[in-house]
Amino acid sequence: MTDILFPPFLTIALTGTPGTGKTEVSKKLESEGYRILHVTEFIKKNNIPSERDEERDCDVIDMDALEEAVFDYQQQIRKEYNQRCFSEELTRQDFHKSPAHLPVLIIESHLAHYLCDLSVVLRTHPYTLKDRLNERGYSDKKVMENVLAESIDVVLCDCFDYCRRVYEIETTNLTIDETADCLKELIHALYDDEFDIYNSLMEKMNVTAENIAAQSQSGCFPISDVLGAFEDDGAVVYEDGDDDVGDYIEEQNPILMKYVPGQNDWSELTE
Repeated sequence: MTDILFPPFLTIALTGTPGTGKTEVSKKLESEGYRILHVTEFIKKNNIPSERDEERDCDVIDMDALEEAVFDYQQQIRKEYNQRCFSEELTRQDFHKSPAHLPVLIIESHLAHYLCDLSVVLRTHPYTLKDRLNERGYSDKKVMENVLAESIDVVLCDCFDYCRRVYEIETTNLTIDETADCLKELIHALYDDEFDIYNSLMEKMNVTAENIAAQSQSGCFPISDVLGAFEDDGAVVYEDGDDDVGDYIEEQNPILMKYVPGQNDWSELTE
């Protein structure tokens, strides 16, 4: 990635073990006007290569091809939104008035965290997950593989390796509407936090509104150095008394704190 659009346009992964509710929740948000990219549909529409793994009963996707196609789509959406933002003179306050105004693209898939640096993981108690996957008609082997993955935090751990910021929503006792409300609350709070971070970095780089307006017609504003401010060492691991949490301001934001990972431990179920 070589350019950042202004205002910051976030791409957020909605990920989790199969059966945790990603598709239903994302479709709920999509019906309200939020921008959603469903990876499964995107793969079919763009003819992303894949191979069938009969032993694991799943398709193995060409991730390089998928990443390239998603990146091109992101750039297109960002440019269109950036031009709209300037033509309609949208302000930060406008972003939260309508989902269509919010500069966010949500990518929904159990693969989404490989494509984003911000992620939200949907979690479900393994016993509940097992029932859901059985209802889908999964094979016993595939059910147990996914239940074990949820028990030992496989997707969550992957997110910490690939993403800069990671949050989770425990959905076991929530309806789809309740989970969607949690996700919307988290996304809007996260956008405001990221907006403050970008503003701080731009101030340090002496980026002015005049600079931005002068280049708005090109659809992007070249501030590649902004990316250098974020060390690519994976996400912050949240632990009590861990000073690394100070890298961001979750501890100052009660909404973000609600969704900090580490509140679910189902590992004893594997013993």
